[in-house]
Amino acid sequence: MLSTYLLLLIIGLAAIWLGLNMVEEVHVIAAFLTGGMLLVVAFILAPAFVQIGVGLLLLGLLQRLKAEQPRF
Repeated sequence: MLSTYLLLLIIGLAAIWLGLNMVEEVHVIAAFLTGGMLLVVAFILAPAFVQIGVGLLLLGLLQRLKAEQPRF
């Protein structure tokens, strides 16, 4: 199971990266949708400690981005 979610994660990230380098709009949308779906499936198959770790990293990143916004 470990190699399955890692493989899907790598393929999903590669699809999104390829989508950033494409020119045609339809192919970009298809690559992003494919990469996004693969990332969701990889996240579902990942063990609980990986899911919690990714969640905490995203929360930390969100807090850091929120703190850097200028206040009016």
